Amino acid sequence: MHEESPLVIARWGAPVADREEICFVADDAALPDDLQGCNVVLGNGSEARAEQLLARGAARVLLADAAMLDSTAVSRLVQGYGAERIGVALLATKRHVSWSLDIVSNADFRCLTPSVGKHGWEIVLSDGTASGTDAVCWVGEMLALGVSMALIRVDMQDEDLNTCAGLVEAHGNKLWFSPWQRPDADLEPWVRYGQLRRLLLPAANARDETEMARIRAAAMPAQEELVAETAVEAAEGVGATV
Repeated sequence: MHEESPLVIARWGAPVADREEICFVADDAALPDDLQGCNVVLGNGSEARAEQLLARGAARVLLADAAMLDSTAVSRLVQGYGAERIGVALLATKRHVSWSLDIVSNADFRCLTPSVGKHGWEIVLSDGTASGTDAVCWVGEMLALGVSMALIRVDMQDEDLNTCAGLVEAHGNKLWFSPWQRPDADLEPWVRYGQLRRLLLPAANARDETEMARIRAAAMPAQEELVAETAVEAAEGVGATV
């Protein structure tokens, strides 16, 4: 992370020797015995599998399907291993909106009514099954149980950026975001308009330095505004004491 930017960027894959980087790896049989420093994303892994990985030294285990199917598993792991070592991960997609013709509420006219009144995301299980669970609410519930991180894999466009900004405003740096099915998506709007500050990139993502600089620069206006506000507050404080 550059000192001038509040944006933190990590990549999927094993940690590089002699470099202090945040490591995210997906759970599989090929994981090394020593998982020191790694955030392991379980996918369809169980609570028992999470305990095995924690015993092998994983810095943090992020439950996905297991947390969706049984939130008490999250509570047990937080109590047993501490909040800093437990997180959740989810796949999210734009919530489907259907429309129906309302012919009952008013006899004088008919109108189309949406199935949901607000745009949002739905959680998808690791096998691709739609869960029907609202992602925004679920993330809040998991963080309330004490987990220290939520990784959201989603392909954001347009109004998705408002959803992202709302989540970041509510939960801050506990949230990481990563592209799901579009690894080469333009991430500059995610940072500029979605306000995310924790970004996980695919290991094989071949973004050049120019693009990376553009993504990092998108985080700067918010930081500059914060610096300006701090300066004003400091000046007002000085004036009040004179």
